[in-house]
Amino acid sequence: MLLPMSVTDALATSSPMHALARLGRLRWGALLLALLMLAACAVAGVALPWLGVLQALLTLALVNGVLEWGARRGQPPQRLVRVGLLADVVVLSELLVLTGGAANPMATLYLLPVLFAALLVPGGGFAWLLAGLAASLYGLLFFWHLPWPTAGGDAAYAFSLHLGGMWLTFAVSAFLLAGFVSRLAQQLAEERAALASAREALLRDEQLVALGVQAAAAAHALSTPLNTLTLLVDEWDPAAPAPEQAADLNVMRTQLATCRTALSRLKEGAETEARPAGLHGLLQLRLAAWRALRPEVALETTLPAGEGPAVSVPPAFWPAFYNLLNNAAEAAGTAPVVVDAAWQAGWLTLDITNTHGSFDPARLARAGLTPLESSKPAGLGLGVLLTHATLSRLGGHLALVNRPEGGVVARVRLPLPERRQE
Repeated sequence: MLLPMSVTDALATSSPMHALARLGRLRWGALLLALLMLAACAVAGVALPWLGVLQALLTLALVNGVLEWGARRGQPPQRLVRVGLLADVVVLSELLVLTGGAANPMATLYLLPVLFAALLVPGGGFAWLLAGLAASLYGLLFFWHLPWPTAGGDAAYAFSLHLGGMWLTFAVSAFLLAGFVSRLAQQLAEERAALASAREALLRDEQLVALGVQAAAAAHALSTPLNTLTLLVDEWDPAAPAPEQAADLNVMRTQLATCRTALSRLKEGAETEARPAGLHGLLQLRLAAWRALRPEVALETTLPAGEGPAVSVPPAFWPAFYNLLNNAAEAAGTAPVVVDAAWQAGWLTLDITNTHGSFDPARLARAGLTPLESSKPAGLGLGVLLTHATLSRLGGHLALVNRPEGGVVARVRLPLPERRQE
């Protein structure tokens, strides 16, 4: 390769096939630039062995074309990258032999294929081999080369040409270092950010796994006593106790039913498939079920009319939805909880608003990432962590925003493509 046309593109990806393609484009660009330089030399009357120089450039063009053909035929890209870099060193040596040898300042361009080999070819063996070859050929240029090209035998012009070549070599080296170092620094920063995100996700997943194990154990431990208490309450003669005791008995039945419903929802959340159903009707049904469990909460809903588009809502979404409703209800106190829903372009948007309390920026930034101590009405606990993780797993996301007039909006976005009902 004679000159780099886009240094940062050479490292845009670590894929061998992409690296081969980018090296090929760099090589075509370098050949075009070399032809422009030859045209300038011809206009200036610089004496060059034109036949030999054109033969070297044609050889590199043929090699590049063969490499692209081999890539299309399924040849191993790493092997093609090595062949191309070897050709770069050999052709550059031939050009230097014809144009002054080691006195040609462009000899420092030997560094380019060596650098690309170190960055793009796994393992250090080939890079060291290429570096040794380049150093050996550079040493031979001191003894085996044609004279430095001149323009009509003008030594002063030849010296100015040498100085111009030194400047061009310095410019290429400076841009090369700036491009590579900045790109590598950017990649390092991206890898660090990705590593931090992976650690955070791993910690959250470990917490969720621990919670899941505890929930399964609790469900198993509670099922037997709940069934026993339900049988005892059902066998209790409602006429036997006093009126105030009969009211307590009804409360017991209601609470036991609530416990059984909670266990059923826990089992339902483990399911992964759901049949397509009208979204608006499904939301109304779920909100009515939640309202029956929390009759003391003032709930205001804004739902579109009709059944709505047919979608398959993952069962795991509903516990997350109820978590947000319960948080809003507990934070709102006597104020109403407002639920707005909209579906557009395959996305469900739910705004769950409580009009009381707010969160400081630090707590908003942590909400959903780590369990927080709940201090109603301005506290978020484990429920939001579970909701955040569930929505992330389903491809959605949760955003918490303080309202200027007071209160907090929990905005849920969930992908729900429309499906055909069976």
